[in-house]
Amino acid sequence: MTATELKSKVLPALLAGTARQPLQKIGDASPLALLSLTGQALRFERPVAPTQFSVEAKAPDDRRILPDRIRKPMIWLLRNRRSTEDVELALAWSFARLKLRPHPFDLPRMSGFVKAHAEHLGATAEVWASGEGAAEQHRLIDFFSTTDLDETNWTTAPPALRQTFIMNLRRKDSVAGLELVRSVWSQEDAEIRLRLLGALAAELQPTDKDFLEGLQKDRAPRVRDLARRLLGRLPGVTGWHPALSACMERIEKIESGIFRKHTVLKLQLPATVKEHQAKGWIRETFAEVSFEELARGLQISETDLVEAAAKDEGLLLALALLATADRRLDLLEQIVKRLLDAWEQMSQCGPMQLDTMTSSECLRWAEILVQPYGAKPPFLIAGWSWMHRALRGPVPGTLIEAVLRSSEWRDKLQEMKGPEWMDLLAACCPGELRARLRVLLEMIEPAQTVSALALLDILDAMEKG
Repeated sequence: MTATELKSKVLPALLAGTARQPLQKIGDASPLALLSLTGQALRFERPVAPTQFSVEAKAPDDRRILPDRIRKPMIWLLRNRRSTEDVELALAWSFARLKLRPHPFDLPRMSGFVKAHAEHLGATAEVWASGEGAAEQHRLIDFFSTTDLDETNWTTAPPALRQTFIMNLRRKDSVAGLELVRSVWSQEDAEIRLRLLGALAAELQPTDKDFLEGLQKDRAPRVRDLARRLLGRLPGVTGWHPALSACMERIEKIESGIFRKHTVLKLQLPATVKEHQAKGWIRETFAEVSFEELARGLQISETDLVEAAAKDEGLLLALALLATADRRLDLLEQIVKRLLDAWEQMSQCGPMQLDTMTSSECLRWAEILVQPYGAKPPFLIAGWSWMHRALRGPVPGTLIEAVLRSSEWRDKLQEMKGPEWMDLLAACCPGELRARLRVLLEMIEPAQTVSALALLDILDAMEKG
């Protein structure tokens, strides 16, 4: 007998059952022997190759995997219930800055961290986070970093990365960036058009005038409004828009002095705005106006505008927000000389986005805000956390230096009953000062510093590679 005979004569009876299909005899072999031989033959038979294969797409990820020696401490730290959000943010931003990614085996073990910060952890983590429990497992999702994008593939990236790509391109070549936006403008929906227009706003140029004027007939009201505001920021354009009108209505302009006249500006808050709502109102009211535009509306130079508002804290705060949004650090420095607690007041206005600034500009921005405090930085956890999130990384070294040298800070930290301050200081500390901060933290009760010390060790190890 042969395997072919067993398969053709015995296998049907084996599958259906001999009661339904009688077993055909082969030679003198018993029915039990035939069934046994058929089963053995099937064990050694190679399966038929499929006619087509379904291959799961794999997103390219060129980042280095986190070194093995850091994996276990990091998982412990991320699963430590006493760790604060600042610890997670410091780790996520370090992954992005150092171009590292978690080991694939560790993704499920720190799933909460991965899902919350996947955009900073590389393509592998993004795919894992988006595919967890998804209904369409077979669907291919494209993941990019801004360094992967070019003029040929940028339109297939997520909206946020497309916006960042245009901003970066505009810094190198403003005309090329504008032409790229023009080429796809008619094909995009209102949300994408609004994002692309926001990307142009970061590096607004006089050559953008014709494009912005053409958007006055755009079908989306939000796009028309933003285009009108941007057009008003261009030098030589005398445009006016409702946001600027709302600001001008609240600023009182007075000519003071007998022999030497000078301008004094006062910000009048609406009667319905309570004291605790004032900073939020200021930010919202001045959010859509540029510094240069406000100065032009008041018929005063930008430098004189700062001087004229010197005695009005509310107006100085508004100018500080405008100078930050416009990347006018020279003006911000003049404002902070008159508004010494600008850091604390700006932190009460809400989160600060510094996406349009370079890393050096961000650091300089922070240095300007902390300079008036000198050797006595404020013991205000909300202000420190606000700056850490705005910079997405360490604060200026002078700030940590002041903490390390202050006996008052040392005493306050030792009185703390939770890890919040220790974690925040560890997250904010520049690499060159971590050893000195570690000495300070080791003087405090271990229960308060265990996660902060672990974070310092992990950040050091990540940077050493």
